[in-house]
Amino acid sequence: MKKKEVSMALESYLEQIAEIQEKFGTVNSSVLAERMGCKRSSVTNALQKLSEKGLINYQSYRTVTLTDAGLEKIKRLDSYHKILADFFTNVLKLPEEFSQEEACRLEHQASSETIERMGLYNKFLHECSNDTFENYIVKNIS
Repeated sequence: MKKKEVSMALESYLEQIAEIQEKFGTVNSSVLAERMGCKRSSVTNALQKLSEKGLINYQSYRTVTLTDAGLEKIKRLDSYHKILADFFTNVLKLPEEFSQEEACRLEHQASSETIERMGLYNKFLHECSNDTFENYIVKNIS
């Protein structure tokens, strides 16, 4: 199992940056601090860490934008969220609102291997009524 490269807290910052950037084009630390409900010094610390990991473009007193790697990370988190929500709603038959909330929490905590396997199971349920899940996994995992 792969070690998590970005903490849950930093992923939350990254998601907020993506939302603000999508809406306004760029992000400043004061808006991010307000959204995150924390001090600007905490935001600066998080921005420095995200920048060191190559996920954002950041310089002190300048606006922040996602890098291509940051955008890919956001796409992966969005994909994980959809997989988890689909699994909770369609397999476990949990209410939609709870499924969305739970997916939001777990997208940061579950391993990529677990979520990807859940995604395969979701796909199997939607596409393959004539096969076993075991056979489907063998065919779809390299």
